[in-house]
Amino acid sequence: MPDDGKSNLTRLADLFDSHKLLIFFVPFFIYILNGREISSGDPTPTVFVAVNFVKHGSVFLDDLHDYIPYHNMPYYASEQCGRIVSNYPALPGVMAAPIFAPFIWLGMIEPGSGDLVWNYLSKLSGSFYTALSVFFIYLTIKRLSDRESALLLSMAYGLGTALWPIAAQSLWQHGPSVFWWSVCFYALVRAEQTLARRSFAFWIALAGVATGGAVLCRTVNGAGAVVMCMALVMRHRREAAPFLIPAIFLSLMLILYNVALFGSWKGGDTVLHSLHWELDRVRGGSWSTPLSVGMAGQWISPSRGMLIFSPFLAFSIWGMIAIWRKKDPAWRAIALTVPAPIIMLTLFSKYAVWWGGNSHYGPRYQIETYPFLILYLAAIFPTLRRCRFLFAFWAVMLLYSVFVQWIGAFCYPGGWTIYPVDLSHDQARFWDWGYNQIWTCLKSGIKWPWLGQ
Repeated sequence: MPDDGKSNLTRLADLFDSHKLLIFFVPFFIYILNGREISSGDPTPTVFVAVNFVKHGSVFLDDLHDYIPYHNMPYYASEQCGRIVSNYPALPGVMAAPIFAPFIWLGMIEPGSGDLVWNYLSKLSGSFYTALSVFFIYLTIKRLSDRESALLLSMAYGLGTALWPIAAQSLWQHGPSVFWWSVCFYALVRAEQTLARRSFAFWIALAGVATGGAVLCRTVNGAGAVVMCMALVMRHRREAAPFLIPAIFLSLMLILYNVALFGSWKGGDTVLHSLHWELDRVRGGSWSTPLSVGMAGQWISPSRGMLIFSPFLAFSIWGMIAIWRKKDPAWRAIALTVPAPIIMLTLFSKYAVWWGGNSHYGPRYQIETYPFLILYLAAIFPTLRRCRFLFAFWAVMLLYSVFVQWIGAFCYPGGWTIYPVDLSHDQARFWDWGYNQIWTCLKSGIKWPWLGQ
C-alpha cells in the first residue's frame, strides 16, 4: 500500500470526519459498556418527571409513592401547592421523555414492575445527551481549528473528564446541561463566522435558546448565562437582541416556575439547602465554606480535585490567557466567556457542600465548566502540538485522565465514601493522599452487573 504521507492521526481524523456520527456513537458506546447505571438519589425525581411527562403530560410526581414506597418524603422531592414536585429542575426529565416513551407505551414502567428498566433508561438518557455534547464540541472546534485537533480534544473532553463516570451514567442534570452549552458554543461560532445578516440572527438566537436551556437544566448555569449576555452585548450591542430575548425569557420562566411552586426564585434549592445537616452533617449557611478551602478542593483535592482527575485540563489555564490574543471574531467572542467558569467554580467553592455529596466518583460540580475549558484549551492547542515535549507531556496526562475515568465507570463504588468512617462525619478525608477514591476504587476491582456485583 503506497505511503500517502499522512499520519495515523490524520487518517483517523479523515475517517471520523467522513462519518461524523462516529463522533457521537464512539463515546456513546463506551459510556454504556459497563452495563450498569451509576447513580444516587439525585437523578430519581428527574426519571419520574420523564415518566409522568409521557403518561400525563405533567412534570409533577403525584404518583411517586406507587413506584418508590416511602414513609417520609425523600430529600429530592417535596410537596408544594398540594402537588409532589422534584426539588431539581424539570427540563432534563422532559428532554429524556422521548427515550422513555416507547418503554412506557409497552407497559415496561409501571408501579410494582421494579426499577431495572427505568434505571437503564436513566443511564441511556445521560449517555445520549453527554455523547451529543461531545459531537457538538467536535463540530465547534473543527470550525475553529483542524480536524485532528477537533478529534483529539472532543474525545479528551468526553473520555478524560467526569462526563464519563458521572454525566453519562445516569440522568443527572449534567448531561443535558453540557449538551446545551455545547450547542450554544457551536451556534455562537457559526454566528461569528457568517456574513449574512439573516444567518447571524438565526445562529445567535439558537445560542440564546441553548443558554436558556442550560439555565433550565441547572440553576448555577445562570452565572454563565449572565456572562454570555454581557459578552454578546459588548460585541454586538443591538444585534445581540436575538440572543438576549430567548436567553432571558427562558431564565425568567424558570424563576416564575420556582416562585409559583416554592415561593422563592431559588426553587427546590431552598429545600435542599435546609437539609445540609441531615444529609451531609454540615452546619452554617449554604455559602459558609472559606473560599481558600473550597477552591483548593475544586482543583486539587485527591478525591474531588479537577486537576487530579483530569490533569490535562491544566493547559486550559494557559488557554484562558492566550485566547485574548486571538484576532478571529469567533475566538474573540469565546474569550469574553472566560469569567463564566471562574464564577461558577467560585460559587461552588463557597458552597457548604463543595464536594458535591458522597454518592459519586470524583469531581461533579465542575462538569458544567468543561465545555468552556476545552475550548480554551483548543485556543492554544496548535502551539502545544508544535512543541514535541509539551505535547508528549499533555498526551501522558490525557492518557492518565482517561484511565482515571475508566476506573470510575467500571470500578466505582469501592467503599471509600463509608470506610473507615462516613465522609459526612470526617470531611478531612477529602485531603488524604494515601487513601483516596481513585486508588480505593481501582483496588476494589471491576463491577460486572451480570455477576451481581
